[in-house]
Order: sequence, then structure tokens, then C-alpha cells
Amino acid sequence: MCSDIRAEQATRGAQRALFSRFLLTLFCCFLLIVTVMALVLTYQLDYQERKLLESYGQEYQRILTFESDAKFEHVVISNPNRLIENAVSVLKITPAGQFEWVSGAEPATLSDAPSAYLLADRLWYHLFSDAPYLTLELSGKPARYWLVMDGGPRRSQLLRQGSWLIVALAVMVAVISLVVWQLLSRTLLPLHNLAKSVDQISSGSLDAMLDTDLPPPEARGQFGQLSRSVQQVLNRLKDAVRGMDNTVDAIAHDVRTPLSRIILTTEAALSEHNGKQESEQSQHKLAAALSDCAESAQKASQMLTTLMRIHDEQVGRHPCQLASVDLASILAEVAAWYEEVAEDAGLTLNASALQPVLLQSDPKRLTQIAVNLLDNSLKYSQPGGEITLLCGEEDDAVWFSVRDQGIGIAPAHQSLIFRRLYRVEASRHQPGYGLGLPFVAAMVKTLQGYITLDSAPGEGSRFTVRLPKALAAGAISPTQAQNPD
Repeated sequence: MCSDIRAEQATRGAQRALFSRFLLTLFCCFLLIVTVMALVLTYQLDYQERKLLESYGQEYQRILTFESDAKFEHVVISNPNRLIENAVSVLKITPAGQFEWVSGAEPATLSDAPSAYLLADRLWYHLFSDAPYLTLELSGKPARYWLVMDGGPRRSQLLRQGSWLIVALAVMVAVISLVVWQLLSRTLLPLHNLAKSVDQISSGSLDAMLDTDLPPPEARGQFGQLSRSVQQVLNRLKDAVRGMDNTVDAIAHDVRTPLSRIILTTEAALSEHNGKQESEQSQHKLAAALSDCAESAQKASQMLTTLMRIHDEQVGRHPCQLASVDLASILAEVAAWYEEVAEDAGLTLNASALQPVLLQSDPKRLTQIAVNLLDNSLKYSQPGGEITLLCGEEDDAVWFSVRDQGIGIAPAHQSLIFRRLYRVEASRHQPGYGLGLPFVAAMVKTLQGYITLDSAPGEGSRFTVRLPKALAAGAISPTQAQNPD
């Protein structure tokens, strides 16, 4: 069942799950805040009531002690407002043991005697009980009085304040949730678009995948960078698939020719040889046929060998063997090898402008790169043209180039000629299988450099290789690293 879930559905579901967890966390925090604030407010209200009743008690007890009961009753009767405002009643115990209201707020109906609600005995959470009262006994001469404080009005006020607090917090939670949902949607939008594109690609054929491009990232940040990274990976995968596809097609096309020639030549030679007396002429034809077969097989073998060497370069199977080399000397040596070939083709090979350039690199790979580039220029140059070898250095890099006056390469093909077995239609009459330049590109990459092409049809081409003066440690072979001398 999980395999049926689309990538976009998974990312949308992850967004909803993340938001749900956020809401749950926010709701728990909301409850915690409300509970803590309710406890704090309740404790604070209880503390205020206690202090207020103690203050009344001290004041009135002083009047009863130093003056008289009549004076006390006169004070509370003449100024009842503050007692009423604080829900405090003054009760007097008659000689018959009854409670008589003297002043203050209307006395509450106590289910028990006032002594059951003494200030010293009540705890703070009793404010939310069914009898939220505080009492304090006063001793007169000889009468006895009780101060009774009703916590009901304050409790109602506290509940109203708590209700408004809950409403305010709920509105705040709703606003925060809306903002967080918008932030999540905007933040995860590149991921949703990426997942949607992956779904479209994965649901189609391989050709559809090669023709489909991921949309550009629509946001910055980590997910935008993730989208860019996945896009780069997919582009590399698409290039690899295209390269494999082109390679298979080219191998099937190019290997079929020598193999077909081998088969046809062998069959023709055998059919002609069967049933005849061996003669010098038949032996000569058989030898020619076998020679032709050997030549065709050799071409197929060379092509496959070169493909294997390109693969070895790309996977780093053979680390570099570093040495201090003079680039000009290598180019001059390679030019000397091809002097006769260039002369036979009616071409001028110019290496007079080479200047000494020192670098730490692999001399064998440098030589192979120069050989392939020079051989390529010789193939596609017309008689009377000139091939020039140049080299130099800039900052921490060195460069060398091979420039010819050959047929040139159209802009549409310049980005494709470094692919394996790719050949421009105009060059298919030339010998080769389109592996020289891809091999060069692979070796240049191994040397941590890059190759560029400047060309125009009918005006020639210039291949330029740029390399670091010293390779990073990752390109050095273990033997070379342990034995630098």
C-alpha cells in the first residue's frame, strides 16, 4: 500500500502531520499556560483576601481593646461602604447565642458556624469550594463579634477575567496557527513542486524523463537548496542515461560494420575455397580475406578498449602518478612525433612559441591529451593549413592549446563532441569512432582541469586545456603519496 503513495501526497501528508503536531504542542502549551495562570491568580486573590481581612481585624480589634464596643459599632455602622465593597459583614453574638448583623455587606447564609471558616484554617484552593468564606473573631467588652468575608464576588470576577484570558489566548493560538500554516506552505512549496515533478517523471517512460526538466526552485533557504541539489542530481542522471543510450546506439552501429565485414569476408572466402584445389591464387585470396577480418576485428577491439579506458578514467581506477614536468617540453616532444605525418598531409606544425611552464601533474596523461588533440587537428585540417601549439600560465593555473585551420565545428555540436561515440555528420568520412575527445575530457577531469573549445565552421578550432599547477591530494596515488621522491 505504501508504494501507491505519490511523492507529492507524501510531502503534503508530512506537512499536515507536522502542522498537527505543532497544533497539539501549542494546545498543550495553551492548557499549561491557562492552568498556571489560573493557579497564580487564585493564589494571589486568596492572599489579598487574607491580608485585607487581617487588616480589618487588627484595626477593629484595636478599637475594641482600647475603647469600647459602642465605639466599634459606631465606626462600622457610620462607614459601611468599604466593608460592602469588599463583601465583609460584621456579625455580633447575642446573649442568646444568635448571630446579629451589625454592618457591612448582607450576611451570607453560612451552612456551618463562623468558626468553621477561620482564616488560619482555610487553604487557597478553598476559594473554589461551595463555601468560599473567611472569618475572623473579634473580642469586645464583653460582646463578641465576627468578621465574615464572602469570596463569591471575587471568584466570579476571577472567572470573568479567566474567560477573557482564555478567549485572548485562543485568538492568539488561532493567529499563530494560521501564520505557521502559511510559513509551512511557503517553506515546503519547493519540496511539493519537486515531489510533483518527480511523480510526473516516475509515472512516464524513460524517454519522457529525459525530456522533462524540473521546475526552477521558487524559494530560498534549505528546501530551495534541496530542490536545486536534486535538480543537479537528476540532470546528471539524465546526462548519464543519454550518454549510455548514445553509447549503446553508437556501439551497435559502429561495431556492426566491422563484424558484418568479418562475416561477409569469411563466408566469401570459404565459399570460394570449398571444393577447389588449393592454388597460389586461392591461398592469396584467403590470406587477403583473413587480413581484412583481422583489420576489422582490430578496429572493434580498439574501440572497446578505448571505451574501457574512458570508463576507467571516469571512475578513477588509475590514480595520478605526479611528477614535476615542463609542459612546453611535453608539447614539443609530441609535435616532433607528428612532424612527418603533418608534412605528408601538407600541413605546417608550429611549436616555436612554446615557453617553459612547470607544474606538478601526471606526465603520461599530459602526453596522451596532447597526442589526442593533435591527432584530432590533423584529421580535420585541409592541406596548406597550420596547426599551432601554445602554452602559458595564469595565477595558480597553467594552460595549453592546439589550434588548427580545419573544417571547424558548428555551435550546435560544440557541447556534444565530448560525448562518447558522438560524431558530427560532416566528419563521419574520417577514420575514428568519436572517442578521442571524450577520452581527453575524462583525463583532463582526472587532472582536476577543464577543456574549452573555440571554433567556427570553415575557420578552424582551438582546444584549450587549463590545469592547476599542483593537484589536490585526492588525485595522488597511494604509492606516490608514500614515496614523494
